[in-house]
Amino acid sequence: MKQFPNGIQFCYPWRSYQREVLEHLDVHLENNHLHLVAPPGSGKTVLGLEVMLRLNKPTLIVSPTLAIRNQWVDRFTELFIQQSEPPNWMSTDLRNPKFVTVTTYQGLHALLESRVKELGSDSDLDDIEQEQHEFDASMKEEALEKLLQQNFQTLILDEAHHLRTSWWETTITFRDQLNHPAVVALTATPPYDVGQAEWEKYIKLCGPIDEEIDIAALVREGDLCPHQDYVWMSTPTPKEEGPIRAFRDEVKAYIQALKQNKDLIRLLENHPWIKSEAYLEERLAKYGYFISIILFLKEVGSDCWQLPFQQMDEKHIDLPKFTTEWMEELLGGLLYRDPHMNVKGEPLQSIRKKLSGIGVLERKNVRLTATKAMQRTLLQSASKLQSITNIVSFEKQAQGDDLRLVVLADYIYKEDLPKADQDMKILNRLGVIPIFEMLRRQLKNRCQLGVLTGSIVIIPTHAVSHLDAFGLNFSVQPLRHDPAYSEVNVAGASRQEMVKVITAIFSEGHIDTLIGTTALLGEGWDAPSVNTLILASYVGSFMLTNQMRGRAIRSDKANPQKCANIWHLVCVDANTWDGGYDYASLFRRFQSLSGLDEELPIIVSGIERLRFTSPPFSSRKVEDVNHLMMKRATRKADLFERWQEATNLGEKKREQVDVGKEFVPRPFLFEHTLKTLLIITASIIISILYEAGVQSSYKGFDSFLPPLIFALVIGVIFSAPYWWKALRIFVGNSSIESSLQTAGQLIYDVLFEIGSIETPPNQTKVVVEELSNGMVCCSLERGTPFEQKLFLQSLQQFLDPIENPRYILHRTSGKRWYVRHDYHAIPDEIGRKKEYVQLFEKKWKKKIGRACAIFTRNVEGRKLLLKARVKAMSGKFVKRTERKSIWK
Repeated sequence: MKQFPNGIQFCYPWRSYQREVLEHLDVHLENNHLHLVAPPGSGKTVLGLEVMLRLNKPTLIVSPTLAIRNQWVDRFTELFIQQSEPPNWMSTDLRNPKFVTVTTYQGLHALLESRVKELGSDSDLDDIEQEQHEFDASMKEEALEKLLQQNFQTLILDEAHHLRTSWWETTITFRDQLNHPAVVALTATPPYDVGQAEWEKYIKLCGPIDEEIDIAALVREGDLCPHQDYVWMSTPTPKEEGPIRAFRDEVKAYIQALKQNKDLIRLLENHPWIKSEAYLEERLAKYGYFISIILFLKEVGSDCWQLPFQQMDEKHIDLPKFTTEWMEELLGGLLYRDPHMNVKGEPLQSIRKKLSGIGVLERKNVRLTATKAMQRTLLQSASKLQSITNIVSFEKQAQGDDLRLVVLADYIYKEDLPKADQDMKILNRLGVIPIFEMLRRQLKNRCQLGVLTGSIVIIPTHAVSHLDAFGLNFSVQPLRHDPAYSEVNVAGASRQEMVKVITAIFSEGHIDTLIGTTALLGEGWDAPSVNTLILASYVGSFMLTNQMRGRAIRSDKANPQKCANIWHLVCVDANTWDGGYDYASLFRRFQSLSGLDEELPIIVSGIERLRFTSPPFSSRKVEDVNHLMMKRATRKADLFERWQEATNLGEKKREQVDVGKEFVPRPFLFEHTLKTLLIITASIIISILYEAGVQSSYKGFDSFLPPLIFALVIGVIFSAPYWWKALRIFVGNSSIESSLQTAGQLIYDVLFEIGSIETPPNQTKVVVEELSNGMVCCSLERGTPFEQKLFLQSLQQFLDPIENPRYILHRTSGKRWYVRHDYHAIPDEIGRKKEYVQLFEKKWKKKIGRACAIFTRNVEGRKLLLKARVKAMSGKFVKRTERKSIWK
């Protein structure tokens, strides 16, 4: 078989965004790749199947789990060939590949690798979701040969974000053994939050992103339901809080003792970096540590902190306050990263011994603000069990019999299930069984609870009779400590059907609160009836969070007015300025999660859209936030209308950079204006003196007027090069917004001219707007997702405090008495080659004013780079820009 049989086609009309992808298919496949990003519920599977049909060649489809693998077969048979059984040219067995073969990444990995590495944990993939392939050497060679004989020309990679571990190497090795196949990569969550090396690996296999379908488009089309994220806060339990408070008190006391330690002060006063102008490379490489020495010496009243500024011929600036975080940096450098320190001598030996006793030394780092154990305490706080109970109780009261709530956790902790009525274990960890037990104990019979994992299934005893309709081979055992619930044991092939069966019972309402694991239900699970989701996972990655949210936001044909509430749990630390490690993790995740703003009719990313108080959080603030969230969560009719308004106001998802007005580069006009004034003034003075010498007596002002006008005209003509340039620059930069637009357009033009961006400047536009919070934002009107990402990344590098670029842009204004300096990092993409930098410098001089590009990889350049970074201290190392996604 070399082609698909005639007559196979999708049996429903295409959605508008799906049609748009297919219309551009030929363009996308010019590089033999199609990389599509679309949220759960957008129909990625049927799009992949349609692309497979249009390419009309032997196809291998690879997915992350058995459940998702089976979905591909089910969707094809149901929606394309409209029959109950797959055709004989379609296979899910790597040992017996066919024209279309569907497998899992693990199965392919097992075939190509000598041994399958265990991925796992207690997180419960179990054999419901893991594909077991055991190959001996001879079987492996035979199976691989059969697979390659199929000569696959289309390779479909489903949920491609999984390709970041050993699966990536396996898949790319297999691809390279094929004859230049077309690679179709589908994902809801590209790994935006990984490092550059990981991202490059991902793009190497999947290709650059071609199309990105936003959630807002799907809500507008009715394919996803309106939804909102809510945050429920808690504080550590008294048992958890005690050790944290004791740790902080001990750290605080020791920091005060170190500030009085004369030996330490003397050691730092005589540090080579303070005394000498040398060691430039060391100071740049360990810049945070270098600044921490300066701040400490200033804090303890030593005059030596001023020496580095004198050496650099730089004026003193407003230095940030010396905080616990700076003390961490200082001690970490002294003990582990400073080649000039003798850690076995005094006072460092005594300091190290004391820090070890406090318990702040971890893997060659000093952790004074929070140890790893403290971070885990917040992430896994038992207080979240009570948070879950409060949310379930509230949602049950608000939604009644309509409630379909799911709680997703990372671990099971089956041993926490009591063995008898008297065996009431203390619940102090976050997992499926502890959550089930907490809800069962506190809510009694108010909710109908269920547990669904790969190793244990629990349903209400009254719902057992509904299992008979599904033809499962199962047995039931009532729980010893509560016969109102029963554990269901299923044998053989029926185990793989259990998820479908429990999902059906849940959808029918026999279970209204289902607790499961993220591994089993967090990705690929299809349950449109879910209208409330509690994320009890603390893994913390954006990708997993986005996948889990996708379980709740699917539209429900049985409920066209469905709105979903998504609850995020966070345990805050009231004694930190940023809310603690758990809140900081939540904040980072929200930077990539788009949703409805609580005040404005826009769809935007970032936790600011929820419009609640910022950290630090007191106990009163925590209560206020929770009450605010409950109040909002009851307004579902209002939520539905606001989503409609927001989606109708916008057209497409765009990336933008928000920046404070004070950080936008403004042109230096003083020099040009001063030269103009000097020339005109000199012309007038010369004219007056000449006329006064010619006339022996005063004959009135009228006699001076003609020479004055003549002198003014001459002055204007001779000063034209200066005032004309000043005027031209001023017109192009008359406001903060126009200045940012000029800088952004300049960066875009250079990226286009050097070939990094393909869309011509006349086919797109750099858009700058003022925001209601006083900041300004910059975005690109058109361009591919890759082009938008590269442009905004380059703009951020230019505007943010300087790190370690190859080239910096040095701007000066004035001479002698008054000289103003400004520094910007030339973006990495432009700084790759000297000729690119020269092009950037030329355009800058023409559009904005005098500047000089400095290469930082020589001695003079490193000196200037150090000065530039010191100048950035006025920004206190706070990022000046923030990246957001917005539907507009």
